Amino acid sequence: MKSNPTILVFGASGQMGTFLMEYLTNTNLSIKAFVRKPENFEFKAAKNVQCIQGDATDLEAIKIAMEDVDIVVSCLGNPKGKYIMATANENIMLAASAQNKAPKCLMISSIGLGGSSWFVKSLLTLIAGKQAIKDGEQADKIVREETDVPFILIRPAGLTNKAESNYRIIQKSSIFFPKFMSRKGVAKFLIDNLLQETYLNKAVLIQG
Repeated sequence: MKSNPTILVFGASGQMGTFLMEYLTNTNLSIKAFVRKPENFEFKAAKNVQCIQGDATDLEAIKIAMEDVDIVVSCLGNPKGKYIMATANENIMLAASAQNKAPKCLMISSIGLGGSSWFVKSLLTLIAGKQAIKDGEQADKIVREETDVPFILIRPAGLTNKAESNYRIIQKSSIFFPKFMSRKGVAKFLIDNLLQETYLNKAVLIQG
């Protein structure tokens, strides 16, 4: 990988993406921020940020944005009333595999998906609804079963907007009562693993 890699961030204007961008704009890394409304993007004037307008359901737009990218980070979530995660993850994986060298993709999922905790999944289903969980499960599976693109699949516990940035790795997938964590903590995990390969091609469970 290049000494100064280019990072493509999806969901850069969301709650978790904002914490991530706060970290990234204080580095010398080259950042591409893929956002729907660049005019409202908080970090559009940052010296190391290139703002790209697009929608995560548009495969061709993602392919163009991903040219010459070394690392992809997805902080995407479902907009209210819409279920796009499976489509977005599939598009990101397809675009990544179409590059001359597939970039490493760090993808956010959730504890409770992919068989990580039946108890948490049951709670999430009650809170978010069956359709949201079905979409999340498919999105998780698309990344987990990827063979052409190096990835890290991150499954955080229930998210808060607290300022704390600590996180802990959950070693066993049968966790029932994970400790909620901050979105800033997830962003810190992403930063810590941008250039690392400790969890390459694995699903990682994290909590506060």
